[in-house]
Amino acid sequence: MKILLLIVAVIAVAVFVLFMGGQQPLRGIGHIPACGQPVIISRARPPLTFVPAADMQLRHAENRTLRPKTRRSIDGDARVWLAVYGNERGTLVTAVADAEGRWEWEAAHHASFPAIRQQQYAYQNETLHEQLMRLDGSSDPFCPDAAPCLVYRAKLLLNFRKTQVLMEYHEAIPEHLVRDIAFDTSYLNAFQQRARASCQISLTDKAWLETHVQDFKKLDAAGERTSRALLSRWVGEMEQEGRM
Repeated sequence: MKILLLIVAVIAVAVFVLFMGGQQPLRGIGHIPACGQPVIISRARPPLTFVPAADMQLRHAENRTLRPKTRRSIDGDARVWLAVYGNERGTLVTAVADAEGRWEWEAAHHASFPAIRQQQYAYQNETLHEQLMRLDGSSDPFCPDAAPCLVYRAKLLLNFRKTQVLMEYHEAIPEHLVRDIAFDTSYLNAFQQRARASCQISLTDKAWLETHVQDFKKLDAAGERTSRALLSRWVGEMEQEGRM
């Protein structure tokens, strides 16, 4: 009887491994009809992708485990899937970050860094949070050449704050504006328009993705190019589930 139970258990494990091995990952990178570049794709909770502008060229993509800061004595647990693009003027970052364990992301109005300007509005039946920030390479891993840069961030919190969707656009600040960029309204307005035009977050459904996504594959961490410590700070703070 014990031998029979052992054989059944082995067969069950083999079937499970075979079945799961044939399943596509829930997060990865692939192609969609609206974009000529590979893009980050989430196939479940929530199904979504990104549509970078036509002149944005993929520079690199990676999947990383992170230890974001919390208001407790321990760090949080998260994983991020991100793709970095660029054109002659700026850098575009798209990312999906999942909280792990009993952690969740802080409320969306909590900016990762002090903001020059921030607002929120309805976007595809969700709330999109926008911020403009002045950062440098000591706090943000995507500032060109670690120089002072102007950053636009669009953020969605989904799946009961377990999933964070980020789209950022970066440009180096002209030297003569570095000190007073926060007071140059016309420059900020023009930058924000360029940033919004650099990429769209597309909230879709799993059926659409199954039909339209091509060459979808797992995104591994083999090409780690970005500081894990800086990424953990960049992605924002976490808190335990149920705490406000």
